[in-house]
Amino acid sequence: MQYLPFVLSGGGVRGAAHLGVLRAFEEHGVRPRAISGTSAGALAGALIADGRSPVEVMDLLQAELKRSGFMRRPTLASKRIEAFLERVLRHHRFEDLPVPLFVSATDLEKGGQHIFSTGELIPALMASCAIPLVFPPVRIEGTYYVDGGISNNMPVEPFQAERDQVVCVHVNPLPAFVPGRSMRRTMDRIWHLNFREMVMRSARGCHLFVEPAGLSRFTMFELGKLEAIEAIGHTCAAELLDGKARAPGQFP
Repeated sequence: MQYLPFVLSGGGVRGAAHLGVLRAFEEHGVRPRAISGTSAGALAGALIADGRSPVEVMDLLQAELKRSGFMRRPTLASKRIEAFLERVLRHHRFEDLPVPLFVSATDLEKGGQHIFSTGELIPALMASCAIPLVFPPVRIEGTYYVDGGISNNMPVEPFQAERDQVVCVHVNPLPAFVPGRSMRRTMDRIWHLNFREMVMRSARGCHLFVEPAGLSRFTMFELGKLEAIEAIGHTCAAELLDGKARAPGQFP
């Protein structure tokens, strides 16, 4: 078994693709040595770093989403996520995790990226996935934080010294631009255009950049498409590892 550092981007429900990618890597004899993630990538990464397999994490998510009204009210959805983490996490402090984890959030007061790697795990995770105008900011030690993707949706910084070994997984591929699309699709595109340049700059020089193109047809909140999204991540990574495909933006 080979162990490599993984960086997992945010992307809402598209974050389920991380589980498919990690499942494919595991099938090819590669597991995370450490994980850095933000937003959905931080949530997926935390459950993996907690000692669960990608399949186990997927089962937990599917069971949770079968319960009704998950996104009916953002504040309640935030509390549901927090309660879910309280219930399923085996370890509640960074220091106790079997796999080292780094969680990125954005400082809402001063701006910029903040990476959590010690202390209580759940507050950092909730801060990392606090999408502005959807979930409330999270206060940690007197500072308010929001979604880490705003400052850097590919937080490779913890692995600077081993950048050439890092596997970056980005779950926000841009679809072909079509004028006149729905307001929701347009806003989704604008959201990701805002931080795509930073993502590509962060991933430069890394061992591998995995970006499943098929995810572009999904929005961030299509909860009912979890299984299809995971499968796209798995197919993309499996074909890449089998040498049948070259990932868009793959770096030599």
